[in-house]
Amino acid sequence: MEELTVKIWVDLGGSTLKILLDIPQKSTKPIIMSSRVIKLDDWLVSNRTVDILNIPPEADAIVRFGKCYYAVGKLAEQYASDVTNSIELKEPKQNTAIPKLLAIVGIIKQKYQLPTKFAVKLTLLLPFPEYQFVKDGGNNFSVDLKKALSNWEFRGEEYSVTLVNFICKPEGSGLIMLRYQQQHNQQDWLINHKIAALMLGHRNTSILLYDRGIPSGYTNNLGFYQIIQTVIDSSLGQSAAALTQAIYKANDDISPNNPHIQALALTEGRSKRAELIRLVKAIASAQKNHWQQISSWAKLLVNDVDELIIGGGTALLYQKAIRETFHSTPLFWAVARENEPIPQIPPQPIEPSGNREEWQHKLLTAKPGQDALKAKQALEQYEQQQADYLEQLTEVEAALALEKLPQMQLQRQSQAMIEEIAQTFFSQEVKSDEKYFRVTQFVDIYGVWRASEKD
Repeated sequence: MEELTVKIWVDLGGSTLKILLDIPQKSTKPIIMSSRVIKLDDWLVSNRTVDILNIPPEADAIVRFGKCYYAVGKLAEQYASDVTNSIELKEPKQNTAIPKLLAIVGIIKQKYQLPTKFAVKLTLLLPFPEYQFVKDGGNNFSVDLKKALSNWEFRGEEYSVTLVNFICKPEGSGLIMLRYQQQHNQQDWLINHKIAALMLGHRNTSILLYDRGIPSGYTNNLGFYQIIQTVIDSSLGQSAAALTQAIYKANDDISPNNPHIQALALTEGRSKRAELIRLVKAIASAQKNHWQQISSWAKLLVNDVDELIIGGGTALLYQKAIRETFHSTPLFWAVARENEPIPQIPPQPIEPSGNREEWQHKLLTAKPGQDALKAKQALEQYEQQQADYLEQLTEVEAALALEKLPQMQLQRQSQAMIEEIAQTFFSQEVKSDEKYFRVTQFVDIYGVWRASEKD
């Protein structure tokens, strides 16, 4: 009997792991989970009491390989003492990639009741410097991963999984691939243009640049978590999770009157207003400083690109700043933002029947009295219809001219891409704001998945 082979695409995000899963005879599924990972003490593992509870694997992901135990996702958040995860976020992603990937495979195995032994084809997104390091053979990551998968334990069960194929892609490549697939002349777009993808994430900010088909990449540690860390340092003890959620939901309305900000208050009475004002100032200052650092860094790298693709969840917070900073650069938004309304092309107007001379002749030849009055009214009606027709025709011509503008075409293509992802994987989401935030998180890995499916 042929061994079952599962295809997995993974984006090791700083805040969440984004996973696409393809099991034979089943539709591709998205999985999202916290990216936290923490090493556990043996005593703590041996004294856990979870057997009596029916806990799903994604909420109880505990991995053993070698002599070490690791908690991943929600379980890691329960044990972690570093609320912003700042220590791990400063390390290379591949330092903690193996326990995370083992947890992902374990969750898939139990969630979809796969056999104890099966094979995996894995595609992994990494920051460009780490991608190069892995691609050039600078380390033994794929060898170490293959060895770990061959003998490991998940939630007390031993597994042996064969890694039959490993592909590593740079972060931002999914965005480039999606835009490439939208082009009529794909080779011309890639070979004769300078295209950049700017990814603003929880862990870092990165740029993937294709200069006439030649790739290069840059990354820094200017992630969203720095905003949270700064605000926590000057707050009364708000949690990182609560701050993150409130800032994203408030978006560009960071004010004491915003209900999402008000929900953060830990004090009552007269102190509450003062606390909220202090909190708002801390958030605004942290965001301003964060964007100043990002923009100063990014402008030097993308100042002459033909198109700048914007991606990553943090980009949702800086939409106005991005437009202002890169005002002369064509922008493609690979995020599910609140789009500026696209003017619709009005229907072609119907020209009134007849002509002015005909209606004037009828008025001149009409008999005095009722006939003349009707002829006059008919002429006035014709003139009004003609004026309306010319006005509508001008609107149509203006809309058609606007439709041909490059930025309008980019906006339509952006909306089409976001809707495609939403309908493919998130059509069952009830709340539209949650659905489109999920879409934003999955754009990069979706682009890699879609390109691989077309190969």
